[in-house]
Amino acid sequence: MSDTFNIPELTYKRTARRHLPHILSASSITTPKMAFALRSLLLLCGISGLLTGVWSSDVTVKVPCCSEGWTRLNDRCFYVVDQLRDFQDAEDTCEALGGNLASILSAVEHAVVLALVDAEVGDDQIAWIGYNDRAVSGTYVWTDGSSTAGNPVFFETGGTTPEDCTVTNDGTDTEFWDDEDCTSTVPFVCVDDVH
Repeated sequence: MSDTFNIPELTYKRTARRHLPHILSASSITTPKMAFALRSLLLLCGISGLLTGVWSSDVTVKVPCCSEGWTRLNDRCFYVVDQLRDFQDAEDTCEALGGNLASILSAVEHAVVLALVDAEVGDDQIAWIGYNDRAVSGTYVWTDGSSTAGNPVFFETGGTTPEDCTVTNDGTDTEFWDDEDCTSTVPFVCVDDVH
């Protein structure tokens, strides 16, 4: 085994290790406070080395994140656009931003999207999401291709108008989405995966 380890910006010789027990011997550490301070110093040096890349300068760690202005929830990012667009223009804009109109795949995502719409657009406002039945009346799909199976749908049924696109509620009912004429112009919510 080699006597020297070469790590970028740091060379550690085993001979130093042989002397370390004498430096840290019980007779040289006279108080618990000194022992604590020494342990803290060693921990701080170790952390500092990790943070500055001294220990592994060849390793790059990429932390998944959302683009600036987007809100992360688990592995998805949401973004509310406070511009009036019809459904297709809203989907096109979301695609240009790297995503699609929002699919909502859980009750938690539903609550977060409603809170984002309230914060960005205002209370009692609606916004497009990607749920629609434009292709086949009565068969709803998400514009991003997410599965509709097993996901909660907060959709009020029983309407008699042929409105094929979906908006979040307007604050008067916290549970239901509403169908809307796709040519209406309202703000919208985009979704993208974390990257």
